[in-house]
Amino acid sequence: MLELYYTLDPIGSDEFIRFILRRYYNIPNPSICKTINGKPYLDSGKIQFNLSHSKQMTALAVAKKQVGLDCESLTGKARPAVLNKFTVREKAEIQSTADFYAHWTARESFIKYLGATLSAYWRKVEYWQGQIYFSGERSNVPVMQFEIDGFIFSACGNFSKLTMRRVDFARE
Repeated sequence: MLELYYTLDPIGSDEFIRFILRRYYNIPNPSICKTINGKPYLDSGKIQFNLSHSKQMTALAVAKKQVGLDCESLTGKARPAVLNKFTVREKAEIQSTADFYAHWTARESFIKYLGATLSAYWRKVEYWQGQIYFSGERSNVPVMQFEIDGFIFSACGNFSKLTMRRVDFARE
């Protein structure tokens, strides 16, 4: 099961992670560590999580398995410099700004799933026909995509169920 928490309220990344872990996972003083590439994790390893933010959206995916998450606002514009870095097959599928961000978030969520960086892995990843390809081979890691409040989300990992919860700090 993948649980997604998101807010449109202004909050810092680590503050949001700590709030969710305290409130929903009964971890009173979560000690957040970070990999060399900046992916946050807990020493205990009991749960995995990944954070993403875009404009005023902050989102956290939490699971018992490895997870990668990315979100982007659909009100932005496709970035021509980035579009040129997609593969020929991807470019053929990108017909709109929404398509651009679907491809972008799928790629980035997979790279975050691996715990790597965009600069190191961008050219190794392709998102084509709804599947991730890594170094030319089809990956067995599924990508789940959905929209919430004008943002597109991509979550990578082996999950059969997704739950979503909006966190409104004015009511908390």
